[in-house]
Amino acid sequence: MKPPAIAQALIAAAAPSRDYEIVAGDLHEEYLRIAHLRGATAANRWYWAQTLLSIPSLLSYARSNRSVLQRVCVALIAFGVLVALLGVLTVIEVIAQAIFGRASESACWVWLCINYTDAIVFGAILARLVRTDGLRVTFFAALFLVLCFVVPAVAGNPSSQAPLAAWIQLFGAIPAMCTGAAISQIVGRRTGNIS
Repeated sequence: MKPPAIAQALIAAAAPSRDYEIVAGDLHEEYLRIAHLRGATAANRWYWAQTLLSIPSLLSYARSNRSVLQRVCVALIAFGVLVALLGVLTVIEVIAQAIFGRASESACWVWLCINYTDAIVFGAILARLVRTDGLRVTFFAALFLVLCFVVPAVAGNPSSQAPLAAWIQLFGAIPAMCTGAAISQIVGRRTGNIS
């Protein structure tokens, strides 16, 4: 008997690398005990509840033995990945405008898909480069990216005023990058390539 696969994947994405085996093992043991006593449906409900309740604490849990130099290196890697993400988006936008000219409404949906695909890919790249705590680092990097655009707009900078659709795209970068990081961590844990 196995717990729900999606719930297991969420735990694999959110749990710190060093503690993943312990967290997953404890949840699996209790799942089996509940399944034996009350049945698979009750065990599945319990597993989902524990997964959803555990994610915030697993993401906020920081048990890292990194030195200050290692933390600076991680920050520089994250910054470099964000610059590369913005660079790729800029190049794609310039090429698209050269080929298609002014954007139509249908092109906006295509552009939205390209933005989110780019964010997913770069979230996965960042998680892969950082390895330990990849999802957490990717979340804070994406948040930093969004704040770089939000703070000037809130401060009243007239050049930073954008239509609502642009803000929706921007805020969608956070879950998109985190999705890429989560996929990277899940695949890495399943293949044994996460330290």
